[in-house]
Amino acid sequence: MSPAVEATLAFNVGQIGRRAGDLDAASTCYDRALAALRTLTSIDDDSARTQSTFRHPVEIPILHNVGQLRYRRGDAVAAWDAYSAALECAKDLYGDRHHHVASALNCLGVLRYHEANNAREGVGGDGGDDAADAKEDEDRRESLTDAAMDLFQHALSIRREVLGPDHVDVATTLNNVGRIHVQRDEFDLALSYYEDALRIRRESLGTDSPDYAATAFNAGQSLHQHGELGGAAALYKEFLRVALARFGNAHRDVAVVLSGMAQIHQERREHDRARESYEASLRAGVAALGEDHAEVAMLLNRMGNFHFELERLDDALRCYRRGLRIERKVLPPDHPNIVVTSSNLGEIHRQRSEWDEAAKMYGDCLEILRRKRGGEDGADDDAGVASVLSTLGLIHDQRGDSCLGLRFLRESLAMRRRVLGDDHLDVSATLVYVGTILFRKGALTPALELFDESLRIRKAALGDDHRDVAYVLYNVALVHQQRGCHEEASEAYSETLRIERLVLGDRHRDVSMTLFKLGEARRAAGDLDGALKCFRDSLSVE
Repeated sequence: MSPAVEATLAFNVGQIGRRAGDLDAASTCYDRALAALRTLTSIDDDSARTQSTFRHPVEIPILHNVGQLRYRRGDAVAAWDAYSAALECAKDLYGDRHHHVASALNCLGVLRYHEANNAREGVGGDGGDDAADAKEDEDRRESLTDAAMDLFQHALSIRREVLGPDHVDVATTLNNVGRIHVQRDEFDLALSYYEDALRIRRESLGTDSPDYAATAFNAGQSLHQHGELGGAAALYKEFLRVALARFGNAHRDVAVVLSGMAQIHQERREHDRARESYEASLRAGVAALGEDHAEVAMLLNRMGNFHFELERLDDALRCYRRGLRIERKVLPPDHPNIVVTSSNLGEIHRQRSEWDEAAKMYGDCLEILRRKRGGEDGADDDAGVASVLSTLGLIHDQRGDSCLGLRFLRESLAMRRRVLGDDHLDVSATLVYVGTILFRKGALTPALELFDESLRIRKAALGDDHRDVAYVLYNVALVHQQRGCHEEASEAYSETLRIERLVLGDRHRDVSMTLFKLGEARRAAGDLDGALKCFRDSLSVE
């Protein structure tokens, strides 16, 4: 039996095994086929020959199938090697402008696309420990995305030239180029490629084709991101129709598209329909993947966010708790999703004044973040850690332990200065939190210094007429009033009032309160007529 015949037979047997689900047997057959083809290069011949002499066309589909199997088993490097070998084989046999060359380029582009996607989601990495690592990670993601785009554009050029502009393989690569634009947040560009691919697949494959449906879903996502909810909903429905007919209710794709439809209903404030779609999505996800799956947890968290937005805190609490139980079971203990869900639970407890439970959830977040980032001697400096420290400080202050609250807030302030710089608005907010506790404790001078610094930051960042500037000015006025500096208090209250009237109008309750406090300051300063006018104006607002 000639090597070529042996390779072809082994490949065909491998295809049968693959269709039967026996991937080990298929892989063995593919390896045997490639081994047989390699013997072609050992044929004795006195004449000089190039490597292309020993290529056989069956090598290309064998290498493609090897690449697919290797990738399915998580070996992206071996998959890349297989597709690269297929590319070289196609070039040797047919030249640089052939549809087999385009096919290999497209597959290599898909690998780079998924590698960039995994890097963006933190798969296989440690997430980076500082700004330099984060910049390096971002540069790597951009490089992978650029490489994928180059491969797809090269494949698209060949396919259009060789197969014509309306071939289904052209649609495949158009769809892939669209995915790259989505990865870059270039949704208008993505939509143009998706629409072209959708037209080709509709005309060539019909509207019941899974490939047509997949492009409809991708185009729907781009429209959704662009805020065109009607068009997005129509395309999601197309995908759902095909998915239900092909897979039934118990399928991951059904769960995914139902979740997208639920988000559209949520954005349209169609709350009952949103809830129905979220619940249908969850049922499909559990039926397809089982209860203990990361994607089920993600669906539960989306449902929790939906209920939280509507202030249905009991429903949100149930969803988050169920999602967290799954995440703790199936994800690494320091996974960022666990931090997000724990903080969501903590915020619900905080809003319900359940301080012990809130402190427990945010404490868990802090422990995970510090364990992930190193924990000592500044190694845990991070904006996320600082945010949790700040929230814990507020919780402990609200539960009555202002000393512990102050300790957390001061730690947060020091970290935010190191990470964000002295002029960041988060630094300004923490200065206000610390200053407020000091004010209540009677430490007026340090409180005023903190409020003044916060005011400087906010004026520089937001301008003189922002409501957040008025908020700090009001605190400054309170300190001056408490110190007996009534002229300074009147000046700060007056500026607060000017901004509030500009931003909120004359009939807002904050305007009424500031008028009342300004009246108090003017009365204490001996300006009784001015005080009386302020009190009357305050009453007229009420």
